[in-house]
Amino acid sequence: MHAGRPIKALDASGTHVVDEEGREYLDLTGDFGRLTTGYCHPAVQKSVMSLLKRGLFSAAADIYTQSSTELAEKLAILVPGAANRRVALLESSFLAKNLAARVPSLLGKNGDVIALGRAGAGLCDEERLRKIDFPGENPGAILEHIFDDCEGGRISALYFRPQDFILPGARALAKKLESCAGERRTLLIVDETGVQPGITGNPFLQEELGIIGDITILGEGIASGLPMGAIVLRPSLDNELDVVDYARPAPILSVQAALTTIRLLEEELLDRVRELEPLLAERTREIENVLGDKGHIVRRGLFLRLAFREREIAGYVHDKMLSRGIIVDNREKEAIYLTPSLIIRKRDIKRAFAALQEVLKEVLS
Repeated sequence: MHAGRPIKALDASGTHVVDEEGREYLDLTGDFGRLTTGYCHPAVQKSVMSLLKRGLFSAAADIYTQSSTELAEKLAILVPGAANRRVALLESSFLAKNLAARVPSLLGKNGDVIALGRAGAGLCDEERLRKIDFPGENPGAILEHIFDDCEGGRISALYFRPQDFILPGARALAKKLESCAGERRTLLIVDETGVQPGITGNPFLQEELGIIGDITILGEGIASGLPMGAIVLRPSLDNELDVVDYARPAPILSVQAALTTIRLLEEELLDRVRELEPLLAERTREIENVLGDKGHIVRRGLFLRLAFREREIAGYVHDKMLSRGIIVDNREKEAIYLTPSLIIRKRDIKRAFAALQEVLKEVLS
């Protein structure tokens, strides 16, 4: 794994990783959104091993079709607005993201596909794909410019990550994005691959924003880290395009892991995130008091984004947290993210926030 510098992992369990020198780290990235149930969750391991022991890991096996159908039906219930929608299961989030970006052209739309911020990462550069920095210092102004292009029919789809809208005033911005896209017949592609399902206490982040995508993309988080992707189309698009015809099916082991992950979400993990809310709210207020006017913090459930007015501070915070044996996400230079696996323990939350307070006091003084 990688957290600013390579960490050569030798062992991992739950939310902890041990490197080859025997040092243990608390991973607050959830392997960057892939590990919904943490490392080596016993229920996920058991479900996958049961197939391996029986030799049932070929895409040609009858159980593949049965399991895939069951998973598609479950996702059609979980994904917002997904009733009667088509679900395509794929080999990886990379394939899902790139197939979703092609859907507008497959439907005969001639405008550009606008990828906002890190939603463009991992997308193959195509002639009609435009990548725009987001959110930046003035996300509202960026969106207004995009809306003007939508009005002129120059944009066929807006491709974005909902976590980029978890910021002050974000819900209003997201609703305006959805409204303008609908008025201008522009497709809304929502990329949910970057964070674990259930991290806010709701299955998916778009529920936090009160929006529904025309196309929703899911990634390895739905399968607790195993390679997998999924695309969910709204019914009217399904009538125009059978996206399954363009898909390479997900591995049966990943499908089995996804079924187990969804069961764990429904039976315990979503409730667990909600139960942690009082502790998380208290610790977040303490961080806000230390941060003052030198940045801002937004949190939804276990998802936390801490952005700084001075961009270099985020890198210092990342490095000092790492020196304390705690891994945070610093892929955006001006911010750090905490996106731990949903099985994180209270004592680890307390340890993480205490360390973050110490680091902020040291760095901001």
